[in-house]
Amino acid sequence: MIVILFVVLVFLLGGGSRSDIASLPLLRAASVMFMCWAIAGMESADWRRVRVPLALLLALTVWIALQLVPLPPDIWHGLPGRETIVAIDRLLGQADLWRPISLTPSDTWNSLLGMTVPLAAACLIARLDAEDYPRLLAAFVAIAAVSAMLGFMQVLLGTGNAAYLYRITNSNAMVGLFANRNHHAVMQACAVLIAAALLRDELMRKRQRRSAQLLLALAALLSTAMTVMIGSRAGLVAGFVAFVLGYAMVVPAWRTRPVGRHGDPRRISVSRMALVWAWAPPVLLGVLSVTIISLADRSTSISRLAEQSVAEDLRVLAWPAVQQMMGLFWTTGSGFGSFPDAYKMFEPDSLLLPSYFNHAHNDLAEMVITGGLPFVLIALVAAAWIARRAVAHGLRNLVKGHRGDNRLALLGVILLLVAASAVDYPLRVPSLQILGIMAVLLLCCPRTARSRD
Repeated sequence: MIVILFVVLVFLLGGGSRSDIASLPLLRAASVMFMCWAIAGMESADWRRVRVPLALLLALTVWIALQLVPLPPDIWHGLPGRETIVAIDRLLGQADLWRPISLTPSDTWNSLLGMTVPLAAACLIARLDAEDYPRLLAAFVAIAAVSAMLGFMQVLLGTGNAAYLYRITNSNAMVGLFANRNHHAVMQACAVLIAAALLRDELMRKRQRRSAQLLLALAALLSTAMTVMIGSRAGLVAGFVAFVLGYAMVVPAWRTRPVGRHGDPRRISVSRMALVWAWAPPVLLGVLSVTIISLADRSTSISRLAEQSVAEDLRVLAWPAVQQMMGLFWTTGSGFGSFPDAYKMFEPDSLLLPSYFNHAHNDLAEMVITGGLPFVLIALVAAAWIARRAVAHGLRNLVKGHRGDNRLALLGVILLLVAASAVDYPLRVPSLQILGIMAVLLLCCPRTARSRD
């Protein structure tokens, strides 16, 4: 299936957020081709169904492009936060230069080209039939399992081995298909929810498929355990939340699953054995996590919680400078991708280090700094539309659900990505971007069986 091929390609080539990753040109060129294929086959009903998310993505693309348009000196000099550059221009006798809104146009060009991936994902998913949704969701679970296996190889082979796909990465950490362990942990947490939703569907089938149930249960437990082992504190919290929600989804379906060799439609009542099996996953996961933490000689999420206080975290220490930047750049923004260079003008001397502060580690704040008020308005419209569509599709029986009901899992994925963006920057990674796009489109504008003539 074309959509799954695209998803696999993005996870193989787009697991990092840096602009100098060598695989990005190939990924973006492929995204354009996939997008052209999708557009060529989209029908009027497809366009109507996804017109709002596509319009929002195109509005964001246009605003990024506008940040690259050179402005007359009189206008540019009046923009907030440009005083230092204006003073340098005057010292050099270049006060009449036309400059774009972006302080780093090359990085903003990278952001503009990066929009090809989410646009392609939206068009491809718009063409997807409703019957193919479970296959797409299963593909994300399978990719998470492959990423977990790759993470084990990375720590077994040692620092700097060929299993690490990116040059700049968290060495000696289980980053899997990603460059950053935090992003890997968030992906694994999202996979827990998706695997739980698919497992609930399998338990509700008239004809029980034991092998599929076992594989999905193992995948959910593996992904949950990975959030503990990866070493991401935010990922640990996300994994716990995902496991609780996933467990709440699966247990009612387990207790009322069909019985009999061919799926006798009678439902089993809550028995002592059923309760034992229902409690088995959390007990097994707890024992596994304790064993891993006690035997491991490397950093885990829990050990990192104990080793460093929040007050010592560079992200907390840099927050006053980030707030100052928000107060200056909130109107037009400093330009998408410009944060690392813009931050240098506000960086306190006490925080000067050999390494650099690459992001605000709060994408909600960086959204204000780099995108300004137009980006904030686009994000607010998107959030309001998602909330409205989620409510329109109904919020009753979210936990218990029914077969084919993925509302809670998809809503959980969206909320996990948004919550993770408050302490990191997962949605700057192409692979997590398409995960978010998938969750939004399948939740807010799913295709029904009669959508296509």
